[in-house]
Amino acid sequence: MRRSSEFILDTRKLGLSAAPGKWEDVSLEVRAPEDLRIEVIGVPEGSPMRLDLRLESVVEGIYVSGTVHATAKGEDARTLEDVEIPVEVSIEELFAYQADPQDEETYVMEDDMLDLEPAVRDAVVMSLPFRPLKDDDEGEFSYTLGEDITEDEPEEDPRWAALKSVLNQEKES
Repeated sequence: MRRSSEFILDTRKLGLSAAPGKWEDVSLEVRAPEDLRIEVIGVPEGSPMRLDLRLESVVEGIYVSGTVHATAKGEDARTLEDVEIPVEVSIEELFAYQADPQDEETYVMEDDMLDLEPAVRDAVVMSLPFRPLKDDDEGEFSYTLGEDITEDEPEEDPRWAALKSVLNQEKES
């Protein structure tokens, strides 16, 4: 475990490691770690993130719940223009004192140190939109080339007048 990370909390300093039932609210301002992204959008490395968390001591470890706030940047899936999307994602994880060989998904504490980075990474990356769109991009995608073709009947092209008269004569016969 990297001891210098902003995401690492010492539960002894919070008074949580020895007393089940105790809790503490923690607000942290941290810098986003690298690779907090999917293909077209992500939280840029080093950008600010706010963690508003409650840490609760339970028999098995420390239960962490709260919200992660950040801003994701990427490309609009339709137009490839730059897009910024606020990220507000809930986090609810148990950080166990001891590893359970049958449970590979539980985060494990090391020497009363709680590393939030893997849990924050999982929550943020899973919340990123697969197809990010700008706020004003609602509904169907539409575009026009040249004249707007959604108007009422277009003017008749005189070059088709002869064919139209032949078709009308066949209908009348």
